[in-house]
Amino acid sequence: MYLILRPKAKLADSVLCFQEAGLSALGCGLIDTATLPDAFTLLPSLYAFTPDLVVVTSTVAADLYIDTIAHIQGVDRLQTEQNKQASNLPFIAVGTSTAKKLSSQHERVIQARPSNSEGILACVSHLKLKHANVAILKGKGGRNLISNTLSASGFAVKEFDLYERLLLKAPYYTGHFEAAAIQCIIATSTEIIDAAYNYFEPEWLNKCQWIVVSKRVKQHLSALGANNIFTSNGATDSHLIAAANQVKGS
Repeated sequence: MYLILRPKAKLADSVLCFQEAGLSALGCGLIDTATLPDAFTLLPSLYAFTPDLVVVTSTVAADLYIDTIAHIQGVDRLQTEQNKQASNLPFIAVGTSTAKKLSSQHERVIQARPSNSEGILACVSHLKLKHANVAILKGKGGRNLISNTLSASGFAVKEFDLYERLLLKAPYYTGHFEAAAIQCIIATSTEIIDAAYNYFEPEWLNKCQWIVVSKRVKQHLSALGANNIFTSNGATDSHLIAAANQVKGS
């Protein structure tokens, strides 16, 4: 059985996708999200920055962005007009779901491939922008690699922290958990991995087969003592299922 470590809100969809693919999976939520005050004043701050490119790092950030647009429709004419102008901007999205949500509001949506920070940086490079203003809609404390790399390359970067990740007091499972039944653990971020090592016995975690979503996450996990680590080609459910099938067949 595969143990999928993802934020609580994403677990049900991921487990269902695995089951539909014929893979036995259990979801484990160690982290949840909470909206930050800046999310409610996002649009005025975003428009004041006059971005040339907007990066949206998760479905949570996309949902909060779209919610703010819906709120001002017909209420604030100036912001409604600014939003029309912003619709011409290029947006980079992490993941298929994020891209789909943004496409409901914007025409120029590019999906990062792979679906991680490295994929975002590859997209920005492909656009061949120089000294541009880049807005990053994200969760608090995440995606530092993007900002640091772009700033070092001469971009003006402004991060908008729309939500924060909160450690749950106890793991949330989508079914019955038995450590002996787990053959492989899937993790999509370093934060999730740190939470796992906070909740579970490191000795058990280090004996397990792992699937992670990037070389950077693999290095982080390896430093904690895990050795049997497979890196998927991305963080979407389809990428993780493909990786799970490869591990299963090896």
